[in-house]
Amino acid sequence: MSAGRQMAAEATRQHMLQGSASLLVSNDALGLALRHLFPELRRAFVVNWIPEQGEDIYWVLVSSTEVAEIEIPRVIGAERNLPSLKIVALDAYRKKRHSRDVRLRLEVGVELIKSS
Repeated sequence: MSAGRQMAAEATRQHMLQGSASLLVSNDALGLALRHLFPELRRAFVVNWIPEQGEDIYWVLVSSTEVAEIEIPRVIGAERNLPSLKIVALDAYRKKRHSRDVRLRLEVGVELIKSS
C-alpha cells in the first residue's frame, strides 16, 4: 500500500473510532435506534448513509459478518415512524457497487471490529 493510502486509512480509522464512541452514547436518532435495536452493541461503524426526502438511510457495520441497514424517518413521534431494520450479510454487502470511500470505511471497520 502506498504511503498516501496508508495515511488515508489511518485517518479513516481514527475518524471511525471516534464516530463509534460518540454514536453509542449520543441521543440523535441513529444512536437511539442502534441502542434500541442492538442493546449489547459495543462498536458500530457507519459505512454509508443517504439522506432521502422522508428518511435517512444508514448502513452500519454491527459485527464482523453483518451490516445493518437502518431507515430513520425524519418525522419522529408517531408509532408507525419507528426506524426500520434490515440485516445484510457482510459478503452480500461487499458484492454491491460502492464508492472508494465506502469500500475503505467498510474494510477499516471490519479490521476494527475483528481487533476488538
